[in-house]
Amino acid sequence: MSTAAMLLVVAGCTSGTEQPGQPSKPSAVKPSAATRPTVTPAPYDKSPARPLGKAAATGRDEAFLRKAFDSGVPTGYEVPPVDEVAVIHRLSAETGELAWMPDGHTFCYGMVRGDYRSFKCGRLPEEAPAPGLLLTHPGDSDGVTSEDNLEQLRRVVFVMAEGGPKRFDHVKPRKQLGVVHQAVARFPSGRMVTFLTFDYPGHGWELDPEARICRSDRAICFPSQPVPD
Repeated sequence: MSTAAMLLVVAGCTSGTEQPGQPSKPSAVKPSAATRPTVTPAPYDKSPARPLGKAAATGRDEAFLRKAFDSGVPTGYEVPPVDEVAVIHRLSAETGELAWMPDGHTFCYGMVRGDYRSFKCGRLPEEAPAPGLLLTHPGDSDGVTSEDNLEQLRRVVFVMAEGGPKRFDHVKPRKQLGVVHQAVARFPSGRMVTFLTFDYPGHGWELDPEARICRSDRAICFPSQPVPD
């Protein structure tokens, strides 16, 4: 009598076939966890995430948002409603960093420094850069500079992590690294994401292989040294 092969579908992959030459044994029923996907099935959420707590834009952010969106956003994307904008860092009344997610796969990140503004929009990578991380962007210049003020130039790193609202911070040597700023947003499904930014010198940077940023419970950590494009 031939032995039937069972096909298990786990996170989009199939199991191997039964090995020959082994005695037939009664099949035990596996617990449901054995066939549970290891990643959240796509799409995560079709509705936008909305910021929580102090990340929500208020009247004090009006000038900042106006300056951020006065020239629109990258082609193919839309200026979000105010209640979908997460303010990550309020540097001044008209400068800072913000982000939003119109759905569970799409992100946009923006930065304003004086008359300089920068936006990055796109789809999250299919493969996460590390457990618990969704995206790491190595850094944009925080302004237009010249050779006369290179020493003042900073670069701003943007990171997205699963979950919230636990705090992230530097846990190893943080020489020349700026403060970690963060904002949490939640989808209607209950899934939460954390937007993070911090800056580092854009000139004369010395890599520190031990420098790391971790969530307070140490469940998510990542190197704080910039990774080249």
